[in-house]
Amino acid sequence: MQLSTEYAIPPETAGRLESLVQAIRRNPGRMIEVGEFESLRPQLHVRSILSARPAGVSEDDVVGILRLALLTECATDTFAAAIEERAIRYGAGWLACFTRDVWAPDERTHAAPYKLILRDLGFSEAQLDRDIRATRDQCLEHKSGDTPMHLTSYGMLSEFATDNWHGAIARMLRATSPVAAYMANRIKRRETFHRVWYRDMTALQVEGDPALASHLAEVILTFRMPGASLVPELQGQAGHWMTVLGYDFRASTKELVRIVESCLADVGQLGRLLVHIAAERGEALGPVSAKHIRMAFDRVGGRGYGLVGEALLESVGLDYLVEIPTAGGKDRQRARRLRQLFRSWLASKIYVDVGARTLVQRAPL
Repeated sequence: MQLSTEYAIPPETAGRLESLVQAIRRNPGRMIEVGEFESLRPQLHVRSILSARPAGVSEDDVVGILRLALLTECATDTFAAAIEERAIRYGAGWLACFTRDVWAPDERTHAAPYKLILRDLGFSEAQLDRDIRATRDQCLEHKSGDTPMHLTSYGMLSEFATDNWHGAIARMLRATSPVAAYMANRIKRRETFHRVWYRDMTALQVEGDPALASHLAEVILTFRMPGASLVPELQGQAGHWMTVLGYDFRASTKELVRIVESCLADVGQLGRLLVHIAAERGEALGPVSAKHIRMAFDRVGGRGYGLVGEALLESVGLDYLVEIPTAGGKDRQRARRLRQLFRSWLASKIYVDVGARTLVQRAPL
């Protein structure tokens, strides 16, 4: 698909983004220090997981899960250079500053615990270093757009995925190696910070120019985890691994829809985004193709998208976010009940594809 290259935000929005980044720089939370985990190495005892691993998880699965974490986290400078170059190209000094001063220094520490864990499993440091060099030599294929809005949207989604990935690893390790689980959770908590920061940046840009919500839709449609180009042989198995680890995809779907909803100005924007994504994928909402729904709604000035947005929220258990006025006469109350009935019917027809393969291999929505 043809991705947008147009990007402009009001000066006041750029100022708010700059202020946000400066606030993050002043207080980034407790970042991981270089060498922080070295003293914990004697307490790892990770080998025990090979004999007491979760049901359905093979020894090869355990090793592959840990290697994917190591090798995707070791390529920070590859990602940082790509983000910073695009940010500078579009005059987004705030994003370049965030990447250079906060995100990259933080991310550079995230591979360290996995290297220690794999060494405890019997891998030599020389072997792991060869794998790391080979991964860093790969060309990162970023096909989800170059504008700052594309980049922060992509960051929000990828950090959401890695947040959940490190959390799943921590749960896998908890029973047999609490220290290793602590290390993974330490990484997870930092990824949570990153996700929230990218969400705030994305929301501010949409607030400044609501049309930029279409850039978020483009990212969702084209999203691929960085590992798809850096370590495709491992990334291709990530969906299977999340499944055997017992990952709760339903809860993840709800969380992700809530994150996306919070970036948008209103529920109508959420409905427009869903219809656009479904139309581009050639899908239907109920018995009608999304392309036809989009054409019809656009002809009447966008009326109808709000109902779709409400139905999406209801379909994932977020209907409490929909404000329903209670005042009005009998005719208004009857119309409101009819709307609720139709919304519930439409909600039953919406399937948000956040299955195992989707979450970690393509778009998380």
